[in-house]
Amino acid sequence: MATIICHDVHGKTVPVAPEALLFRPAVYGVFIENNQVLLQKHTDTNLWRPPGALLADNETPSQAIRHTFRRLTSMTPRLGPMLYVEDQYLVDNEQRAWHLAVLYYALERPSTAATLSDASKLEWVALETLQRQQMQFGYEAVQAGRLRLKF
Repeated sequence: MATIICHDVHGKTVPVAPEALLFRPAVYGVFIENNQVLLQKHTDTNLWRPPGALLADNETPSQAIRHTFRRLTSMTPRLGPMLYVEDQYLVDNEQRAWHLAVLYYALERPSTAATLSDASKLEWVALETLQRQQMQFGYEAVQAGRLRLKF
C-alpha cells in the first residue's frame, strides 16, 4: 500500500497511510512594508514563519487571517491578493498526520492610521537578509510578495 510522506516540525520524515491523513485549509498573511516583512518565530524550532492559522469550521480565509492578525497585533489588516498556494503534509505534536492546503495572502495596513501593538509576538525582518533556511515555511510566499510590490 502506498504511503504519504509527512514531516514533523524538525523536518524528520514520517510515512503515513493515506486514510490516516486529516485535512484542513490554513491561511497565512504576508505583510511587507519598508523592505521588511512581519514574521513570527515558530515556538518549537525558532525559525521564522508568516502569521496565520488553520481555518475553523465555517470560517473564510479572510476572516481567519484578519482575526489572527488582530489578535497578534491589535490591528486589522486589509486583505490583498492571494500570493501563493501550497500543500503541506505534517505530523503534529500529538502524532496526527495532516494534509494542509495553505493559502498565503498579501496584507496591507488599513487606511486608518493604525499602528502595531507593542505587545505583538511578531517581528519585522529585513527582506535583504532573509534566507530560506531561516524560515519554517512561507519563504516562497514572501518572495511572491516582494515581486508583487515591484509592479
